[in-house]
Amino acid sequence: MKKSMIAFLTCLSMTAAPYSAAGQSLQSVEVKYRQTTLRPLSTEVMVIAHRGASAYGPENTLAAYKQAILMKADYVELDLQMTRDGQLIAMHDETLERTTNAKELFPNRAPWQVKDFTLQEIRRLDAGSWFNSAYPDQANSEYNNQHVPTLGEAIDLIKQQGNGKTGIYIETKAPGLYPGMEEKIINALREMNVLSQEKLFIESFSEGSLRKLKYLAPDVKLIQLYKGSMLAGKNLSQEFKRVSAYASGVGPSKELVGRRLIKAAHQNYLLVHPWTVNSEDDMVFLLALGVDGQFTNHTDQLVHLLERPFISHGVSNGEVTDASAVLWARTNGNTRVQFEISTDSSFKQNIHIKTSSADDKHDFIVSVQFTGLKSDTKYYFRARALSSQYTVTGSFQTKKHSDGSNAS
Repeated sequence: MKKSMIAFLTCLSMTAAPYSAAGQSLQSVEVKYRQTTLRPLSTEVMVIAHRGASAYGPENTLAAYKQAILMKADYVELDLQMTRDGQLIAMHDETLERTTNAKELFPNRAPWQVKDFTLQEIRRLDAGSWFNSAYPDQANSEYNNQHVPTLGEAIDLIKQQGNGKTGIYIETKAPGLYPGMEEKIINALREMNVLSQEKLFIESFSEGSLRKLKYLAPDVKLIQLYKGSMLAGKNLSQEFKRVSAYASGVGPSKELVGRRLIKAAHQNYLLVHPWTVNSEDDMVFLLALGVDGQFTNHTDQLVHLLERPFISHGVSNGEVTDASAVLWARTNGNTRVQFEISTDSSFKQNIHIKTSSADDKHDFIVSVQFTGLKSDTKYYFRARALSSQYTVTGSFQTKKHSDGSNAS
């Protein structure tokens, strides 16, 4: 999304420890930075609102979709199931029990599978009150009695509220349960004049479903989803070369994403959209690797992160002596970086602060040296680009003084 600055991201190479997720302390005597070839294929990194802004509202409801649009998501993702009378509805689970009051309204219809209910019956359900009970800190009276939307209602909302800027990202859930699902999706998209829309993706774990969609609509962009078991023991380059015959990208679980996966995907011109990324540390780590988009419940966090330069690599500490230490970081754009250290983990006392500029001339690498430190003492550090709220934390231990004292 938003910023071409993502193209500047690099990977951190260290002599004593590999790069790890932001927030972890990386210790090394020598720190080296090298340019990476793992950059997004797309010109913008996509923010994909997973089931809508589902950290803030009941998933797969119009309220959650609207919230995602207000938070400037690039795409709203919706899951599709199919009713007994062949209607496509937005619902993640194959059953209605978790996110509606079907159990109370239809006590004798266990296990409350979507395929056993008509659309008219499902329209009677409350699909929002469960969220207020489960997440009282996010509760909103507007969520009570939210209904289960149809595909058509979801698309209408995205088109109207998004003003043509918000894309549609559809997942076929359990397509094997619903014969004819793919035909219904393509026909519905065609009737609503969105089938040829640039900002449209359809995703699935089912290769068979995706290949059928490709046959029905050759130009539609498809994403092959992956769980860990689906890639176990496979050669990534060979797998992605095969997948590129029908898909435009891959959607791996975030735990699967590393340099080898991204390199193999990009070499086969496949986008990489990992799921589901809900912490800022994970967001930064994956951006630094060169992903093309991220599914997230926390739409606003990823949007805000991408709007301004942030610390994309580090912080790491090196050249630690009994009285000094150097902190290093790398940003993804021109900005000033503030480093703080303290012997107090809460940073309420004994704080030392230094700032320095990261710029293109120095490849966005920034470092500061703290002197006058106590020997054999644990110090906590935190750092952030002043243009961003994203903060990286860690710690280091100064060496013992040569005479065994704690003097600085």
